Amino acid sequence: MKEDRFAACLLGQAIGDALGMPFEFMSSGSISARHDQVVEFLPSRELATGQYTDDTKMMLCIAESIVEKGHVNPEDIAERFVAWFDTGDLRGIGNTCLESILNLKSGASWQNSGSRGKWAAGNGTAMRIAPVGLLDCQDLERLRKDCWSTSIITHNNPEAVAGATAVAYVIARLVTGDLDEETLLADSADFVGESEVARNLIKAQGLLSSNTPTEEALARLGTSGYVVETVASALYCFLRTPADFVTTVSSAVMGGGDTDTTAAVAGAISGAYNGLHNLPAHLVEQVEGSERLQQLSRAIYYLARSKKEL
Repeated sequence: MKEDRFAACLLGQAIGDALGMPFEFMSSGSISARHDQVVEFLPSRELATGQYTDDTKMMLCIAESIVEKGHVNPEDIAERFVAWFDTGDLRGIGNTCLESILNLKSGASWQNSGSRGKWAAGNGTAMRIAPVGLLDCQDLERLRKDCWSTSIITHNNPEAVAGATAVAYVIARLVTGDLDEETLLADSADFVGESEVARNLIKAQGLLSSNTPTEEALARLGTSGYVVETVASALYCFLRTPADFVTTVSSAVMGGGDTDTTAAVAGAISGAYNGLHNLPAHLVEQVEGSERLQQLSRAIYYLARSKKEL
């Protein structure tokens, strides 16, 4: 368990999010017509260069709650989602998160606020789960429970929970250094169990084994806001270039669709594997809230270490 991997995980998410932000909902073809790669921050109509979206804003709510409470406290996390909502700085909040936070504001408990049904199988849980993977890296059963409790606040859907659990599991195993890249997809599918998330991870393994180019693989795995697609595509980008953070996140952006979220998840995973020294220093410096992200990651590292020592 290395501290710099904790920092790189949270920073990697923010960097991926900010790189993907200007291209959200664009097609892969439209992006590739303008860029061979996306390796520098660009502004959008709503956000400035280096700013991240609601993906990282919601991740920060979880990270800050963990640091203050010392564990995953879904009631406190729900309150932080509401407090963030009340600032008005929503940065592209998805409909499922929006509706669920409005339920919280109307008095619903965190257990009952989350949207249900097939339309709740979005990637809004997977995009914010990285701090749980870091905190629970030594206790995978606690990780499973914490992924469920943090997910159902907004997405009370088994696929959304499975997607978040897969991402947290991969991050946990990577920061402890005990996950084999060659078995990562199969191990993740096995951990989350029977689900569409697991089936798309196994599909990704087949594409990886046949050395399918990333652009083609992402077109087949999907890059929409459906969590089943996001998790598999983000992991595919990482596994094609595990030691190359920039290529991993750029590939996620170039896939089009929900670019900020796919790149945020891919960036968190790649950061957890590569550590801070393998992230481009200028992107670390330029990304919004860099110092705060590093402070939070440091605090979560010491919490995770203390739980190991108990």
